[in-house]
Amino acid sequence: SYIHLARTALTLSNRAVYNNASVNLAEQGIEEAMYNVNQLVANSGYTWPGWTISGANAKRKWTGVALSQNATAEYRVFVYNYQGISAPKAVARAIVTLGGSSGAPIEKWIEVTLSKTSKFANGLVAKDSVLFKGNNATVDSWNSDPNGNGSVIQPFSSAVRNDNGSVGSISVATDAAVVQNADIWGYVSTANVDPTQFVGTNGEILGDPPSPGPWVKSNVDPGRVSTTFSATFEPVSAPSFTSITNLGTINSALSLPADYPGARAADGYYYYDADSINLSGSGATLSITDKVVLRLTNTSSSFSTSGHGGVSIDSAGSLSVYTAGNVSLAGNGISNGVESNGTSGLQVDELGQPIKFQLWGTKTSGTQSINIAGNGLFSGIIYAPQGDVSISGNGAVNGSVVANDITLSGNAQFHYDESLANFGGGNPFRIGKWKELTTASDRNAYMSDLTF
Repeated sequence: SYIHLARTALTLSNRAVYNNASVNLAEQGIEEAMYNVNQLVANSGYTWPGWTISGANAKRKWTGVALSQNATAEYRVFVYNYQGISAPKAVARAIVTLGGSSGAPIEKWIEVTLSKTSKFANGLVAKDSVLFKGNNATVDSWNSDPNGNGSVIQPFSSAVRNDNGSVGSISVATDAAVVQNADIWGYVSTANVDPTQFVGTNGEILGDPPSPGPWVKSNVDPGRVSTTFSATFEPVSAPSFTSITNLGTINSALSLPADYPGARAADGYYYYDADSINLSGSGATLSITDKVVLRLTNTSSSFSTSGHGGVSIDSAGSLSVYTAGNVSLAGNGISNGVESNGTSGLQVDELGQPIKFQLWGTKTSGTQSINIAGNGLFSGIIYAPQGDVSISGNGAVNGSVVANDITLSGNAQFHYDESLANFGGGNPFRIGKWKELTTASDRNAYMSDLTF
């Protein structure tokens, strides 16, 4: 009996050792896939040596891997969308055959979805906290550039709505992500604290119901919360250039760049200095008709709109604003888009891409206040590592926000633009989602692709 007990313990211990080895081999296959994906990002002529390419997919296997005690192993990897036009996914299968044993081989399957390492790889990201104060705020996503090359620009609508509206905080404080009664159709992640404890009775963290659906009665999908979130908040500086025209304080109607030809740089952008933009109560409009970059030098109150005054960006225009001063966008605020269907005021399906309005907070210490208020529509991206960003009202906000603190009040609808994950170009991929496939149904979905 003692010999039998000892042998059983030895067998279990031995299988546990090789169970870990099989995980390591599967992850080694994933690392091989990530290396090749990112080599292709860095060099469009990279050919994935040793891999078999078929359409948008790539596969490779390694056999005859010698382990100790006469155990042998093999592992294989299948990569979907290997060119990175859409998010690549890699699935690895590792098989360890034990030496001198009639026991069943040990298998480990791992599925990894990759995402770009962009400043805007997520919808709402904060160093300290993301707080929802409204009763009916919603977060979801869509892709404004479904082909990945700008050939088709797709406005947000319920028909193209996705459940990737991601919210994250790197804070370890208890209030890192307070969902309350907001509906998050996506993911909520913190660096330490379980975000489910701050979901109100009318709040949700869910994805679209699986086919045939619906969800079992619950307001939180455990697979959509995480306590291992990480992000970097590098300071950003205004671009260096020699200003041809200093616009002073912009407080009256102005069109850029038509009023000031000759400032166009070799990259196709028009660069200007200004002290500040103050269109509050003036009813005046700053019209942007081409690619414009503004560097605001006022470090206290640098950008404000209210009433009927604001910034209008037409279909051919884009505006990037760099400032260390406080920002208050109310009233018409930023009209990014062109009215086309005869309605009064922009509708969601008329908004321009968020990438066409960029607000960069350059403050490196202290707090930079950024307020977006009103019942209108906002389409843009905000990056302000020292920013205290407040979004209030009942309108829709399209794009991405990265700041120190983010507060959403009222009934705002936040739509994350998934195409922003490619912002900057040439960004490598990282692991966006890691999952071990343990059930027969999970593995069967990839069995035909991983049997070669």
